[in-house]
Amino acid sequence: MAVCVAVIGKDNSPLYIGGVGNDTNTDNELSRQWLVHTALDALEERLATTNTNTANSASNASRTDLRDLYLGLLYSTDTHKIYGYVTNTRIKLVLVTSSTSPSGSNIRDAEVRTALRRLHSLYADAICNPFHLPGEQITSSKFDKQVKNLLLNNV
Repeated sequence: MAVCVAVIGKDNSPLYIGGVGNDTNTDNELSRQWLVHTALDALEERLATTNTNTANSASNASRTDLRDLYLGLLYSTDTHKIYGYVTNTRIKLVLVTSSTSPSGSNIRDAEVRTALRRLHSLYADAICNPFHLPGEQITSSKFDKQVKNLLLNNV
């Protein structure tokens, strides 16, 4: 079961952090933000590793890895699993799932990959709004509703 999703800008500033469900408790909001921000370290490390591999090797396999935007499982804790995805423009998408629920422990990598690709599509649609300023937080209620619908139905 998905707990939250985040869209992080190029400069590691949060553009959107959305949780699933009606629980808007301040402690839960802070814990979601903490999970997302701790994932940034693992995400940046994975990106640095990918960049050095592609710089040191001119093989086709490393070029294919660079085109693959899905970074997979960044790290897991006792209660959560955190997955990452990076767009070509270095916008980072983070998905946090619960590993304590029965459905969360059996989540497949293909399901997460599909959900993050759909989130990328929703993000692209949201920033194509002519009234949205690039780099600003996403405040669209339509985007929020679509993200929550995606997470409740797919992950």
